[in-house]
Amino acid sequence: MTDRLANYAASLLVEWFGGRSGRDYKLTSAREGDTPVFLAESPEGTLAIAIAAMWEPDANPSLEQAREAMQERLTAGLVRGPYLLWAPPRAAPPLDEPNASEFVQRVQQAAAPLSPGERGEVELSVSVQLAKVRDEGGYASVIGGLSRWWTLITERVNGTFHVNSSKMRRAPQSAALREAVFDRIGELSKGMSTGDAIEFDTVEAWTVQRLREDPLGERGFAIVQAPPGIDPSEGTLMRRLIRKRLKDANAALDAVEADLKGVGLIAIYEYAEHENVGSFVKSLDPALFAKLQLLAAVVDGEIRPIFQPR
Repeated sequence: MTDRLANYAASLLVEWFGGRSGRDYKLTSAREGDTPVFLAESPEGTLAIAIAAMWEPDANPSLEQAREAMQERLTAGLVRGPYLLWAPPRAAPPLDEPNASEFVQRVQQAAAPLSPGERGEVELSVSVQLAKVRDEGGYASVIGGLSRWWTLITERVNGTFHVNSSKMRRAPQSAALREAVFDRIGELSKGMSTGDAIEFDTVEAWTVQRLREDPLGERGFAIVQAPPGIDPSEGTLMRRLIRKRLKDANAALDAVEADLKGVGLIAIYEYAEHENVGSFVKSLDPALFAKLQLLAAVVDGEIRPIFQPR
């Protein structure tokens, strides 16, 4: 996790908490370390936030180097301001040309019209494969980014079909845009015979957001990207990571004086509403979070509170 990413995540959490508590907190300083701690001030007192990512560094350092290179390439572009770009699970910016240049162009085009505090989506070209297995039945087996909507796709086909959307790591947030993809699958399926297979182009969507202010003077892009092998639904892995992160965060927070202390856990999920960090936290020893007044997940550009002051 880079300093810029931790900085931006802390800014989001401080802004969210300020809105919830009615306190005008301003991020004022950061204490570097394996678990960085950020201090925010308000007329009512001081808030200390430790930030940690819900993944371990990838064993292949070239992946992190590539992410940092793309991050700085985006920062050097014409679109300026503090932005967070959320890569879906198992996704990473392209390294090869011309795909890398197209990626930069699409990200900056999506980021440019955003007002401070707004979120949007970067649409990236992907292909989906559709195959007809047999004439009988009315069923679609779906893998990949469209898999959670297999019933809606099934409603649009006659016969048995296989839909491979594995290249789509995250479908658009908009239900209308997803429905358009489902309708296209239905239309394409009408002209297919058993054994036919076709491929059509569509898009996947990554979340991009512009922060309201420049946190601690920072104005570049930060890419939120977990190693491709991380599965956020794997309970054993997530509980182990959360246990370690909370232990380290408590140690870091013990070294600072503040009226309120909290932890922000950066996690990668397709959509914020599907995160389950809180359920993993609540299955752990309560002593790990007994000293905290605030604990939240930072997911897909949103703050998902787990515990917060009354």
